[in-house]
Amino acid sequence: MSGPSSLRAGQVIHGFWSTTGEPTVIDAAAAAAPDFICVDTQHGVDLGRLDSSIFTVMALYGVPGLVRVESLDLGRIGRALDLGAAGIVVPLVESVSDAEAAVDATRHAPIGGRSFGMQTRRIGAFDERPFVAVMVETSGAVADIDAIAAVEGVDALYVGPADLGLGLGGDPAPNILDVFDGTHPNAGEVGEALGAVLAAASRHGVIAGLHCGNGASSRRAVDEGFTMTSVAADLGLIGTGLAEQLAVARDG
Repeated sequence: MSGPSSLRAGQVIHGFWSTTGEPTVIDAAAAAAPDFICVDTQHGVDLGRLDSSIFTVMALYGVPGLVRVESLDLGRIGRALDLGAAGIVVPLVESVSDAEAAVDATRHAPIGGRSFGMQTRRIGAFDERPFVAVMVETSGAVADIDAIAAVEGVDALYVGPADLGLGLGGDPAPNILDVFDGTHPNAGEVGEALGAVLAAASRHGVIAGLHCGNGASSRRAVDEGFTMTSVAADLGLIGTGLAEQLAVARDG
């Protein structure tokens, strides 16, 4: 099953992050059977370059596809869903009104503002409730986290630790293990914010997600209570994998 309901099933889900959106990369990643693949159009490939075929490929492997959109924009969110994504990840959500607008953009009338017009007939039927993950990565979001979690239609609170670290003290926290181990410069503030997200998610029955860069970080995140993580990103794997193999070749 590759639709939104598989992400709402209540199990721990580990995904793959793609900043390239390249079909061959997506194919190889989907074959490895992650619980989801998120294509990043905020800090990666332009949404206009995406083709519906990548979501068809994901569906063939039974992997739900998500898109991190650039911003809270009705048209761009609708386009991502029209291409065949099972849901969206919305960055920089800071308030209840932001969260409500994100959900509204994924629902057709009379429930929401999404325009009707699919570009693909996906393999596997998706329901009328695309998955909605709102990113918690600012002090404003943390301050309003309980109310954001209570918004009907929000499926996940997804923490972006780099921006959150910047917002809570001026130091990004891309390696979440530094926060959990207390070695990050503002581990206390970021750790407190993570605790608030976990508590709000538990109170309102939504998923607590955390952006991680490797399996070790994802495993620790789950130990801390998170149930949705990103295990790896395509460009990160290429860079670290190539560096490791060059080191073997040169030192060997």
